[in-house]
Amino acid sequence: MYNVRYHIASLVGVFLALALGLILGGLVVQRGTIDRQQGALVEGLRREFSALRSENRDLAAHNVVLTGFSADMSGEWVRDRLMGKSVVVVSGAGRTDGVDSATEAVELAGGTAISVTLVKRDLGLRDEALRSELTSEPYSADLLASVTSSLAAEWIGLQTDRPVTEALQDAEVIVVEGLEPGVGAVGLVTVALQAGKPDQNGLGLAAAFVGQESLAVAGETDSVTTGLARAAWNREIPAFDTLGTSVGSYTLVSLLSGAKSGLYGSAEGATAPYPDVPQE
Repeated sequence: MYNVRYHIASLVGVFLALALGLILGGLVVQRGTIDRQQGALVEGLRREFSALRSENRDLAAHNVVLTGFSADMSGEWVRDRLMGKSVVVVSGAGRTDGVDSATEAVELAGGTAISVTLVKRDLGLRDEALRSELTSEPYSADLLASVTSSLAAEWIGLQTDRPVTEALQDAEVIVVEGLEPGVGAVGLVTVALQAGKPDQNGLGLAAAFVGQESLAVAGETDSVTTGLARAAWNREIPAFDTLGTSVGSYTLVSLLSGAKSGLYGSAEGATAPYPDVPQE
Protein backbone atom coordinates (compact mmCIF):
# COMPACT_ATOMS: atom_id res chain seq x y z
CA MET A 1 0.00 0.00 0.00
CA TYR A 2 1.23 3.40 -0.97
CA ASN A 3 2.52 5.32 2.10
CA VAL A 4 2.69 9.14 1.76
CA ARG A 5 5.09 9.48 4.64
CA TYR A 6 7.38 6.94 3.06
CA HIS A 7 7.18 8.81 -0.24
CA ILE A 8 8.04 12.12 1.44
CA ALA A 9 10.92 10.52 3.32
CA SER A 10 12.21 9.05 0.06
CA LEU A 11 12.04 12.42 -1.67
CA VAL A 12 13.88 14.09 1.24
CA GLY A 13 16.51 11.35 1.12
CA VAL A 14 16.99 11.87 -2.62
CA PHE A 15 17.34 15.63 -2.24
CA LEU A 16 19.75 15.21 0.67
CA ALA A 17 21.81 12.80 -1.40
CA LEU A 18 21.84 15.28 -4.30
CA ALA A 19 22.84 18.13 -2.00
CA LEU A 20 25.61 16.06 -0.42
CA GLY A 21 26.80 15.01 -3.86
CA LEU A 22 26.93 18.63 -4.99
CA ILE A 23 28.84 19.68 -1.87
CA LEU A 24 31.33 16.83 -2.12
CA GLY A 25 31.75 17.38 -5.83
CA GLY A 26 32.41 21.06 -5.27
CA LEU A 27 34.98 20.29 -2.60
CA VAL A 28 36.77 17.85 -4.89
CA VAL A 29 36.84 20.39 -7.72
CA GLN A 30 37.92 23.17 -5.33
CA ARG A 31 40.63 20.99 -3.80
CA GLY A 32 41.90 20.13 -7.24
CA THR A 33 42.07 23.83 -8.10
CA ILE A 34 43.89 24.62 -4.85
CA ASP A 35 46.34 21.79 -5.42
CA ARG A 36 47.06 23.06 -8.92
CA GLN A 37 47.53 26.62 -7.62
CA GLN A 38 49.84 25.45 -4.84
CA GLY A 39 51.83 23.36 -7.27
CA ALA A 40 52.24 26.33 -9.62
CA LEU A 41 53.27 28.55 -6.71
CA VAL A 42 55.86 26.08 -5.43
CA GLU A 43 57.27 25.62 -8.91
CA GLY A 44 57.50 29.39 -9.37
CA LEU A 45 59.29 29.79 -6.03
CA ARG A 46 61.71 27.03 -6.96
CA ARG A 47 62.58 28.75 -10.22
CA GLU A 48 62.98 32.11 -8.47
CA PHE A 49 65.16 30.64 -5.73
CA SER A 50 67.34 28.91 -8.30
CA ALA A 51 67.77 32.19 -10.19
CA LEU A 52 68.59 34.08 -6.98
CA ARG A 53 71.10 31.43 -5.92
CA SER A 54 72.84 31.68 -9.29
CA GLU A 55 72.83 35.47 -9.11
CA ASN A 56 74.22 35.36 -5.57
CA ARG A 57 77.10 33.15 -6.69
CA ASP A 58 77.90 35.60 -9.48
CA LEU A 59 77.76 38.57 -7.09
CA ALA A 60 79.96 36.80 -4.53
CA ALA A 61 82.57 36.05 -7.17
CA HIS A 62 82.40 39.64 -8.42
CA ASN A 63 82.75 40.93 -4.84
CA VAL A 64 85.88 38.83 -4.28
CA VAL A 65 87.47 40.45 -7.34
CA LEU A 66 86.49 43.97 -6.26
CA THR A 67 87.68 43.40 -2.69
CA GLY A 68 91.03 42.11 -3.88
CA PHE A 69 91.38 45.00 -6.33
CA SER A 70 90.48 47.53 -3.60
CA ALA A 71 93.04 46.04 -1.21
CA ASP A 72 95.77 46.06 -3.85
CA MET A 73 95.08 49.61 -5.00
CA SER A 74 94.70 51.10 -1.51
CA GLY A 75 97.84 49.26 -0.40
CA GLU A 76 99.78 50.78 -3.29
CA TRP A 77 98.44 54.25 -2.52
CA VAL A 78 99.20 54.24 1.21
CA ARG A 79 102.66 52.73 0.80
CA ASP A 80 105.36 55.05 2.17
CA ARG A 81 102.88 57.92 2.75
CA LEU A 82 104.04 58.16 6.37
CA MET A 83 107.64 57.18 5.79
CA GLY A 84 109.84 58.26 8.69
CA LYS A 85 106.90 59.63 10.69
CA SER A 86 105.56 58.54 14.07
CA VAL A 87 101.87 58.28 14.94
CA VAL A 88 100.38 57.75 18.40
CA VAL A 89 97.76 54.96 18.52
CA VAL A 90 95.58 55.34 21.63
CA SER A 91 93.54 52.45 23.01
CA GLY A 92 91.61 51.70 26.19
CA ALA A 93 92.34 49.10 28.83
CA GLY A 94 89.28 47.03 27.93
CA ARG A 95 88.35 46.06 24.40
CA THR A 96 91.08 46.77 21.89
CA ASP A 97 88.99 46.75 18.70
CA GLY A 98 90.92 48.36 15.90
CA VAL A 99 94.33 48.63 17.55
CA ASP A 100 95.96 46.06 15.30
CA SER A 101 94.27 47.46 12.19
CA ALA A 102 95.33 51.04 12.98
CA THR A 103 98.88 49.95 13.76
CA GLU A 104 99.13 47.89 10.58
CA ALA A 105 97.83 50.78 8.46
CA VAL A 106 100.42 53.16 9.93
CA GLU A 107 103.24 50.66 9.43
CA LEU A 108 102.10 49.78 5.89
CA ALA A 109 102.42 53.47 5.11
CA GLY A 110 106.02 53.39 6.34
CA GLY A 111 105.29 55.05 9.68
CA THR A 112 106.09 54.05 13.24
CA ALA A 113 103.23 53.42 15.67
CA ILE A 114 103.60 54.69 19.25
CA SER A 115 101.27 52.67 21.48
CA VAL A 116 99.44 54.44 24.31
CA THR A 117 97.02 52.52 26.51
CA LEU A 118 94.70 54.45 28.84
CA VAL A 119 94.39 52.36 31.98
CA LYS A 120 92.43 54.64 34.33
CA ARG A 121 89.63 57.06 33.70
CA ASP A 122 90.30 60.79 33.88
CA LEU A 123 94.01 59.96 33.69
CA GLY A 124 93.88 58.92 37.33
CA LEU A 125 93.61 62.57 38.44
CA ARG A 126 90.81 61.84 40.88
CA ASP A 127 93.43 60.02 42.95
CA GLU A 128 94.76 62.64 45.36
CA ALA A 129 98.13 60.92 45.83
CA LEU A 130 98.76 60.84 42.09
CA ARG A 131 97.44 64.34 41.58
CA SER A 132 99.85 65.69 44.18
CA GLU A 133 102.74 64.47 42.01
CA LEU A 134 101.65 66.89 39.30
CA THR A 135 99.91 69.79 40.98
CA SER A 136 98.43 71.14 44.18
CA GLU A 137 95.12 71.93 42.45
CA PRO A 138 91.96 69.94 43.25
CA TYR A 139 90.48 67.77 40.54
CA SER A 140 88.43 69.61 37.93
CA ALA A 141 87.58 69.41 34.26
CA ASP A 142 90.03 72.26 33.65
CA LEU A 143 92.83 70.31 35.34
CA LEU A 144 92.07 67.24 33.23
CA ALA A 145 92.14 69.38 30.07
CA SER A 146 95.44 70.96 31.15
CA VAL A 147 97.14 67.60 31.78
CA THR A 148 95.75 66.23 28.51
CA SER A 149 97.15 69.22 26.66
CA SER A 150 100.54 68.73 28.35
CA LEU A 151 100.63 65.08 27.25
CA ALA A 152 99.85 66.06 23.67
CA ALA A 153 102.60 68.70 23.71
CA GLU A 154 105.11 66.18 25.08
CA TRP A 155 104.24 63.62 22.39
CA ILE A 156 104.32 66.14 19.55
CA GLY A 157 107.52 67.79 20.70
CA LEU A 158 111.05 66.55 20.16
CA GLN A 159 112.15 66.88 23.79
CA THR A 160 114.06 64.16 25.57
CA ASP A 161 112.32 64.71 28.91
CA ARG A 162 108.59 64.14 29.23
CA PRO A 163 107.78 64.61 32.93
CA VAL A 164 103.96 64.37 32.75
CA THR A 165 104.13 61.22 30.65
CA GLU A 166 106.69 59.66 32.99
CA ALA A 167 104.64 60.53 36.09
CA LEU A 168 101.49 58.93 34.68
CA GLN A 169 103.44 55.88 33.56
CA ASP A 170 105.00 55.47 36.99
CA ALA A 171 101.51 55.61 38.50
CA GLU A 172 100.36 52.97 35.98
CA VAL A 173 97.70 55.32 34.66
CA ILE A 174 98.93 54.99 31.09
CA VAL A 175 101.23 52.58 29.28
CA VAL A 176 103.42 54.06 26.55
CA GLU A 177 105.52 52.00 24.16
CA GLY A 178 107.72 53.22 21.31
CA LEU A 179 107.99 56.90 22.28
CA GLU A 180 111.71 57.49 21.93
CA PRO A 181 113.52 60.56 23.33
CA GLY A 182 113.88 63.29 20.74
CA VAL A 183 111.14 61.80 18.51
CA GLY A 184 107.85 63.60 18.02
CA ALA A 185 104.55 62.35 16.65
CA VAL A 186 103.00 63.94 13.58
CA GLY A 187 99.55 62.71 14.48
CA LEU A 188 97.31 60.58 16.68
CA VAL A 189 94.61 58.02 16.05
CA THR A 190 92.30 57.01 18.87
CA VAL A 191 90.38 53.75 18.95
CA ALA A 192 89.97 53.93 22.73
CA LEU A 193 86.84 52.54 24.34
CA GLN A 194 85.67 52.23 27.93
CA ALA A 195 82.93 49.67 28.62
CA GLY A 196 82.18 49.52 24.91
CA LYS A 197 81.65 53.28 24.61
CA PRO A 198 83.92 56.08 23.34
CA ASP A 199 86.71 56.82 25.81
CA GLN A 200 86.44 60.54 26.50
CA ASN A 201 90.12 60.77 27.45
CA GLY A 202 91.08 59.33 24.08
CA LEU A 203 88.88 61.91 22.39
CA GLY A 204 90.39 64.58 24.64
CA LEU A 205 93.89 63.66 23.50
CA ALA A 206 92.77 63.78 19.86
CA ALA A 207 91.21 67.20 20.42
CA ALA A 208 94.43 68.38 22.09
CA PHE A 209 96.43 67.31 19.03
CA VAL A 210 94.04 69.20 16.76
CA GLY A 211 94.21 72.22 19.07
CA GLN A 212 98.00 72.22 18.75
CA GLU A 213 97.70 72.18 14.96
CA SER A 214 98.66 68.55 14.64
CA LEU A 215 96.72 65.73 12.99
CA ALA A 216 94.28 63.47 14.83
CA VAL A 217 91.75 60.85 13.75
CA ALA A 218 89.19 58.61 15.49
CA GLY A 219 88.79 55.15 13.98
CA GLU A 220 85.80 52.87 14.62
CA THR A 221 85.84 49.30 13.33
CA ASP A 222 83.31 48.13 10.77
CA SER A 223 82.51 45.04 12.83
CA VAL A 224 81.41 46.60 16.15
CA THR A 225 79.25 49.72 16.41
CA THR A 226 80.43 51.88 19.34
CA GLY A 227 79.54 55.43 18.29
CA LEU A 228 83.19 56.48 18.47
CA ALA A 229 83.28 58.00 14.98
CA ARG A 230 80.14 60.06 15.57
CA ALA A 231 81.30 61.18 19.03
CA ALA A 232 84.62 62.33 17.56
CA TRP A 233 83.04 64.21 14.68
CA ASN A 234 80.71 65.94 17.15
CA ARG A 235 83.93 67.41 18.58
CA GLU A 236 85.17 68.29 15.08
CA ILE A 237 87.76 65.50 15.12
CA PRO A 238 88.09 63.72 11.73
CA ALA A 239 86.67 60.21 12.02
CA PHE A 240 85.65 57.10 10.10
CA ASP A 241 83.89 53.79 10.81
CA THR A 242 85.57 51.43 8.33
CA LEU A 243 88.70 50.55 10.31
CA GLY A 244 89.77 46.99 9.56
CA THR A 245 89.06 47.19 5.83
CA SER A 246 91.18 48.32 2.89
CA VAL A 247 88.94 51.38 2.61
CA GLY A 248 89.59 52.08 6.29
CA SER A 249 93.37 51.83 5.83
CA TYR A 250 93.21 54.29 2.97
CA THR A 251 90.98 56.65 4.97
CA LEU A 252 93.25 56.59 8.02
CA VAL A 253 96.45 57.27 6.10
CA SER A 254 94.72 59.85 3.93
CA LEU A 255 93.50 61.81 6.96
CA LEU A 256 96.93 61.57 8.58
CA SER A 257 98.33 62.95 5.33
CA GLY A 258 96.15 66.04 5.46
CA ALA A 259 92.97 65.01 3.61
CA LYS A 260 89.85 67.10 4.11
CA SER A 261 88.39 66.69 7.58
CA GLY A 262 85.09 64.86 7.81
CA LEU A 263 83.07 61.89 9.01
CA TYR A 264 83.77 59.07 6.56
CA GLY A 265 82.17 55.65 6.17
CA SER A 266 78.61 54.42 6.38
CA ALA A 267 77.34 56.43 9.35
CA GLU A 268 74.20 58.50 8.91
CA GLY A 269 75.17 61.94 7.71
CA ALA A 270 78.68 60.84 6.70
CA THR A 271 80.66 63.27 4.55
CA ALA A 272 81.49 60.49 2.08
CA PRO A 273 82.45 56.80 2.13
CA TYR A 274 86.12 57.84 2.07
CA PRO A 275 88.22 60.97 1.37
CA ASP A 276 88.77 62.05 -2.20
CA VAL A 277 91.78 60.42 -3.82
CA PRO A 278 94.34 63.17 -4.54
CA GLN A 279 95.09 63.84 -8.19
CA GLU A 280 98.82 63.25 -8.53
